[in-house]
Amino acid sequence: MPLSFLLFLALLLIPGFNLNAGLNQDAPDAPAIPTERGEVVFRCNERSPNQVYIIGMSHRDTLTRANGSNTVKSQIEVYRIGEWLIQKEGLELLLPEGFFSDEASDEKEALIKTAAEGNGTGVSFDTKTLEAKLGKKDAYINAEMLLMESHSIKSQQVEDINLYNAAMEKINQLEKYGNDTYESLFIKSGLDYLQERRTAAMLQKIPEVVDNEYRAGRIKNKKAIFTIGLSHISGIIKYMKQNRIEIYSPAFTTYDDYLSGVKLLENDFGVTIIIPRTMADNRELLKLTRSDDIR
Repeated sequence: MPLSFLLFLALLLIPGFNLNAGLNQDAPDAPAIPTERGEVVFRCNERSPNQVYIIGMSHRDTLTRANGSNTVKSQIEVYRIGEWLIQKEGLELLLPEGFFSDEASDEKEALIKTAAEGNGTGVSFDTKTLEAKLGKKDAYINAEMLLMESHSIKSQQVEDINLYNAAMEKINQLEKYGNDTYESLFIKSGLDYLQERRTAAMLQKIPEVVDNEYRAGRIKNKKAIFTIGLSHISGIIKYMKQNRIEIYSPAFTTYDDYLSGVKLLENDFGVTIIIPRTMADNRELLKLTRSDDIR
């Protein structure tokens, strides 16, 4: 099995199912995301004043930071979706996967911290500018950072740094062992568990972070955008449908099971999940991420 394919499989962590289940196209007061930008694949509790908009992302390669064939285009769509939500829904808070708000210890974190401060302009980047910025090979730039820069949307951390570091260690181990089938499968079982725990940890942290920002007066409503890789989306919908998170430890490991209700639903949050148009129309990608039955 080629190493590149193995690494890709390592990121396809959540079992697939019908993403369209739970979508209420005719629900009143639900935002009508421009269809050329993306597709709503799940929605619940639309009438609540507390809302989280989850956008499935196409990230740069975890190890090389290189863009894929459609990464720039889908990132532009994420920027436009985020911009639309800021303008139409009054969102002021962005919660990106992989964002750490403490110390800017390297170039990537310095860029993110600078962008997080915003420039107060509220001026949209045109498509040519977005393509140039997102296509840079010598700098790490993504849609979330550009939203922070151009619209001064605030950002907060929902990542659990320990789970994040543990997952990255497993990914690095997969690269090291390559085609060693036994070692790779054992490492991947641990990675699958850690990535699912990461997803759950971020999801469970959202109500607390939103509430803290609202109580501190830094945002005017309890609404947020949460961006996360596409491979996590089907698992999130499963949790929402079941109102239950159940993550069991792999055999022959010291990990603990994680069983809990979904705090977003317990705190009366509505949830809308959106996939950028380029990704929603890419049948091969959706199949590889086990998200191919979205219509």
